[in-house]
Amino acid sequence: MATPRDLKVQMAGETRARERAQALAATQASRAKRAETAVQAAEAERDAWKARALDAEAELARLRTDMAR
Repeated sequence: MATPRDLKVQMAGETRARERAQALAATQASRAKRAETAVQAAEAERDAWKARALDAEAELARLRTDMAR
């Protein structure tokens, strides 16, 4: 049979474990949010470069057509 002191120690240990789990969850959520933000920024940069490349290809095609005349 557990003594009141044993129960108090057990409850304190459970509380510390719960607090560690909550801190870990918060850290992971924060890390995931930063990763999502970084992915969105990378995708936006990729899309901008893609648009530039398409514009450059169109301009090159126009210049080739002009030079062929």
